[in-house]
Amino acid sequence: MTHVRKRVVLTAATAVLGGVLATTPSMAAPAGAGGDAALKTTYVHVWGPAKISAAYLNAHGKQWQSQNYTMPRPANTARVKLQCWNNGDGGKAQVQIKDMTLNRVLAGSGFQPCDWKPHYAVSNYYTGHQIRVLLKVKGKAHTVDVTAERGY
Repeated sequence: MTHVRKRVVLTAATAVLGGVLATTPSMAAPAGAGGDAALKTTYVHVWGPAKISAAYLNAHGKQWQSQNYTMPRPANTARVKLQCWNNGDGGKAQVQIKDMTLNRVLAGSGFQPCDWKPHYAVSNYYTGHQIRVLLKVKGKAHTVDVTAERGY
């Protein structure tokens, strides 16, 4: 089955299941809880923050890569947090999650301004796969904090 067909089938199944759950009072969310209460993902720290200095980034083509790592169980989501600051000179940074087993980038934050606000890349995690964090900087390089988290 092609990816498009699978996606259509999964979307239809999700819509049908959502309708059934919404009409079943015994399975409804408790009163006072938000409608998305059961859908929240809990994130737990895996490693970091790794402080990548401006000097390192300038010496390495404004890029950095973590070592390959495997998420401890339970984990079904990988999330990487990026924080940096630019002293008002317009520097930007991007973080990506790369699955080294499949050799493809699973998610990215896009280039975000270095304003010390946390920016995230979030992806599904395939149990047992090796993943790696990629960091790229545009403009003047500044020290960047990168933190990896797992979700379940």
